[in-house]
Formats: sequence, structure tokens, C-alpha cells
Amino acid sequence: MIASVILILILVAVGLPLWLYDRKHRGSDDGNDEPVVPVSDCTDDCCTTHEVCPSQTLLEGMGEPAIYYEDEHLDNYAGRPAEAYGDDEIEEFRDILYTLIPSDRMGWCKSLKKRGITMPAPIHDEFLMLINE
Repeated sequence: MIASVILILILVAVGLPLWLYDRKHRGSDDGNDEPVVPVSDCTDDCCTTHEVCPSQTLLEGMGEPAIYYEDEHLDNYAGRPAEAYGDDEIEEFRDILYTLIPSDRMGWCKSLKKRGITMPAPIHDEFLMLINE
């Protein structure tokens, strides 16, 4: 009986500091630590199909200069909302999207964001479809 009480005290004496250390370094649920963004706050429609949210991937390296994919003329559309494009302008984006090699698609989207260019709504949907393939 005394041995079990001593064993329990040893487990508590070792376990409690380890639990506190883990809670401090991993984050707690009390809201005092850095918040973890839930998947539902993501702005992408496809978040549930990826291990890493494409929006998070796009935010990485935002301080680096934009890479151009022979699309310098798209800089004229900076600041324009996604719904404000005409059919010919949408086709310009579509031509670039479908001529990119698949591994360059996320980089192209990141480049557009860095340059303040919003994809037209139909192209954004096609982009998400291609990324999900």
C-alpha cells in the first residue's frame, strides 16, 4: 500500500511539470497563447482536400519579389475586383493558366497576389479545380 502511494506521488511529481511544460510550449486552449486558425476560417473553398491550406502556402515568401510568368501585361489589372473583368480579359488569364506547367500554378497565383492582382472569379474556380487534381 505504501509503495503504491509513493509510486503515485512520484508520477504526479514528474508528470505535472512535464504537462505544464508541454502546455506552455505547444499552446493551450485558454486563449492566452497564439491562436490556431481553424480550417473554417480559410478563404479557400478547397481547404478540406489539402493537408496544407493553399492560402497558407500562398502567404509564405510574400516578402520576396514577384516572379513573372510572361504575364507582365496583367499588372494593368492590379486592384481590380474579381467580378469586374470582361470576357476578353478573362480569356487572357485563362490562356496563361492553361499554358503553365502544373508545378508553376501555385507560384503564379502567389505572384498575382504579390502584385495586387485578383483573378477573375471564373478563373479562380478553374484554378482551384486544377490544383485539386
